Amino acid sequence: MPDETLQVAFEIKTACDEISRKLLRWHWERKPGAHSLNALLEHIAQRQQESPEYYERMPDLSGKTSWSQLDTTLCMRVLLDPEKDAAHPLDLLGNTEHPGAARRACNAVRTARNEAAHAYTAGPAGPRAPILFNEAVEALEEGYAGTALRTSELEQYYRQAEAFLDRCGARKPVARASQPEGQETRSTGKARNASQRNGSGSGTAANRRPRSGSAGRTAGSRNGTARKNMTNRKQGSGRRSRTPRTNYAVLGLLLAMLVLGLLFRWMGMGK
Repeated sequence: MPDETLQVAFEIKTACDEISRKLLRWHWERKPGAHSLNALLEHIAQRQQESPEYYERMPDLSGKTSWSQLDTTLCMRVLLDPEKDAAHPLDLLGNTEHPGAARRACNAVRTARNEAAHAYTAGPAGPRAPILFNEAVEALEEGYAGTALRTSELEQYYRQAEAFLDRCGARKPVARASQPEGQETRSTGKARNASQRNGSGSGTAANRRPRSGSAGRTAGSRNGTARKNMTNRKQGSGRRSRTPRTNYAVLGLLLAMLVLGLLFRWMGMGK
């Protein structure tokens, strides 16, 4: 269904833009100094002069009057800026409690958005964009649960990711898509630890997500294994209970043969 795939790609691109704006605004409003959008645009203009190669092919900044006009390209350029050559470095990600997790999340969102934009402009490209968006949401949970993103927002993005996978037929288990450089595969334990470090109660979101379904499947598997073991024990018990009866029959047969042998020998001696 190419039309549906293109629609999903457009919706993923839109969702990534929304997420990127939330992340940038959260970081921007917690840095020292002015927190307005104009201050952000002035910062970008200054960084374009200091690092023109890094900020090349940027969207046009003229006419930007609200946060809703910022897209993923612009937001991630600022968030992922190393600022090694800046006159006054801000290092928005480096000044957070868990900069590595934040950087992985931003890279994942940018990768998902770029894949969706490519699929939308170049035509259907398979279910890769929904898979990458799903991975991006997982990375967001690890890096931003309880900080830039509330539990309810993560729940919403997880539902979107599930819907995108269903609509593109990518719901079945697939190999994880390639990660951006330096990005690690998230484990449930890591996410839970990150949520606890953030002190957000985001473990609630983790428990509600598809992992809870996985836990249900695991529990069902344990129950099925328990039932199987119980059946095997019963069958084994049945075999053990029949063993004594078989031994008695053999002993009885041997005893009868011995008696007959002795009887025939006695009869022979009598003759």
